[in-house]
Amino acid sequence: MAIAPLLGMDEGSTAALLRDLTTAALLWRSSEGTLLSRTVSDVLGPHPAGLGPTAETVGHSLPHDLPGALERLTAQERQILERIARHGPSAAVPADPEGRAGRAVTGLIDAGPVVAPDAQHVLLPREVGLLVPGGRILDPAPGTDAASARALDADDADSAATASATEVVALVDELLDRVDDLRPRVLRSGGPAVRDLRNLAGRVDLDEASATFLLELALGAGLLGDDHALEPTRRLTTTVDEWRALPPASRWVGLSGPRLRSLRASVVPAPEDGGRVNALSEGPVWPPVRALRRELLEILADLPPGSSPDGAEMMERLRHGRPRRMPHGADEAVAALLREGEQLGVTGRGALGSFGRLLLSDEVAAGHLLETPVPEPVDRLLLQADLTAVVPGTPVPELAALLRRSATLESRGGASVHRFTETSLRSAPDSGWTADELLETLARFSPSPVPQPLDYLVRDVARRHGQLRVGSAGSYLRSDDSTHLEALLTHRDLSHLQLRQLAPTVLVSPVGPTVLLESLREVGAVPALEGSGGVVASKPAAPRITPRRERPVTEVAPEPSTEVLARLREGEARADKQRNTPHDGAPTIPALDPASSSALLREAAADRLPVWLGVTDAVGSTRRFVFHPTTVDGGRIIGEVDGQPQVFSLHRITGVVIEG
Repeated sequence: MAIAPLLGMDEGSTAALLRDLTTAALLWRSSEGTLLSRTVSDVLGPHPAGLGPTAETVGHSLPHDLPGALERLTAQERQILERIARHGPSAAVPADPEGRAGRAVTGLIDAGPVVAPDAQHVLLPREVGLLVPGGRILDPAPGTDAASARALDADDADSAATASATEVVALVDELLDRVDDLRPRVLRSGGPAVRDLRNLAGRVDLDEASATFLLELALGAGLLGDDHALEPTRRLTTTVDEWRALPPASRWVGLSGPRLRSLRASVVPAPEDGGRVNALSEGPVWPPVRALRRELLEILADLPPGSSPDGAEMMERLRHGRPRRMPHGADEAVAALLREGEQLGVTGRGALGSFGRLLLSDEVAAGHLLETPVPEPVDRLLLQADLTAVVPGTPVPELAALLRRSATLESRGGASVHRFTETSLRSAPDSGWTADELLETLARFSPSPVPQPLDYLVRDVARRHGQLRVGSAGSYLRSDDSTHLEALLTHRDLSHLQLRQLAPTVLVSPVGPTVLLESLREVGAVPALEGSGGVVASKPAAPRITPRRERPVTEVAPEPSTEVLARLREGEARADKQRNTPHDGAPTIPALDPASSSALLREAAADRLPVWLGVTDAVGSTRRFVFHPTTVDGGRIIGEVDGQPQVFSLHRITGVVIEG
């Protein structure tokens, strides 16, 4: 069987595959042999296996000693030839003919392995396309044994993945606190300002790329959102408290599960901007990344536990699984996805962890499996005389909330160190805590008494808290007559002003000066408006608006209907005459509706027959020519005219006649 060597399989397996494809109506038997069905060509294109037409079909003469001609190629020419054979069968000619790539393509054309059907493209004949990869149209499947990948102990991979998973949960939790304090602004693109992003990264002691990844995780898990204010900022959502109340393993599932299903990528291959995107904006949305991320994890899941292939081997396995569906810039995207898996804790040291493997099928079960290696949250802290507290593990939610209100994180790891300062302790009184309540709660989590320096600092901050009061007022009312102000303060008709006395001669109200002024005049008072300098000011004049200007109406006299009808009839007669007049042996092409034209073109494409086509251009002129249709899809007809690829819209087709 001639096709078996092309696939690198035995004849029995190849025959079974052909029977399955024929049963599925993807192949059909004709007088010329087994051919592809029209649907396969429509979906996969005219060259599903990447093989072009034969040299005889395109009128090209190959070198007599083709293997010898390939051996005499330079390294650059050989590299370009292999790339065309892998992604071909055609490629665009480089824009710079004097560059390295341009000179290599010119050398290939001169040597004869490729042919130039036009000035912009080169085509690889089928004979060369089979010879370059060694007579096979498919690369051999990469091995799946442990020898094909760097083998690790499965327990080591799980330990590394568990450490990364625990760390990413802690980092996201800490970053959320920084976001709540900073409230980064939302730019028009949807992302934060560069200054805010750098400030966030500096406060968590991370680089900008890592901080961006953590923000993307929080956004995907619904922990961050846009407040949609007049000057929008990023704020925590209502699900943050629910997420923080979960065990660490469940919190990790809440981050990794949405990321696995997300359309957002760390690196978006884009030639125009070099792959740089703005965090939290719509720029990182790249639809191919969802399938690419899952396929990479499935490739790792198919390997033995502990197998850690490098990036080149992952690309080889990925290309073998999707040879015709590799997106642009896949190398950079795959490398970013592998780094993402390490940061998230799905993989450890390049190998898929046991709970990461389970994440593909059952997220809840993956969380339960992660609970075993992750230590239980601790409910104690060690208070020290240097105003620090050591937490030997992950704190329980209540202890974590207490530390967020009263201390700052100084170092993280297996045991975290928190420092109490005057600035950090101000958050506790702001939240309504008294000094006794805070000290009592700290003593409940500490096995030893609260150190005296910490006790003094807490009570000193609580004593000085509130000595200065800051509030807001919309307007004020002052008078040298305190008795008059007291009467207004108790007036029944002024209760809606919510007047409050700050001094015997000063009242304030949350309403604006204009409302206060009019309300006082309604009860018979005679107030005056005071400016910012304390001088009586006049009431500001109301702003004026510009009236709308009406545009003059331009009247166009309609043409007489008789003249329009006469011109239409005249044009129709010219079109009929042109359609029925033979041109250079061309047959008469009758007018057809789009449905009939589409049906005839589909039949001609299926039978590989040329047709006489009538096409109307943009100015209404009709031209006729011989057309070789290959695909009819989406209201377009794709084929060739004189060996050149052409695409026509179906609504411009006036008629079709199948030649012969």
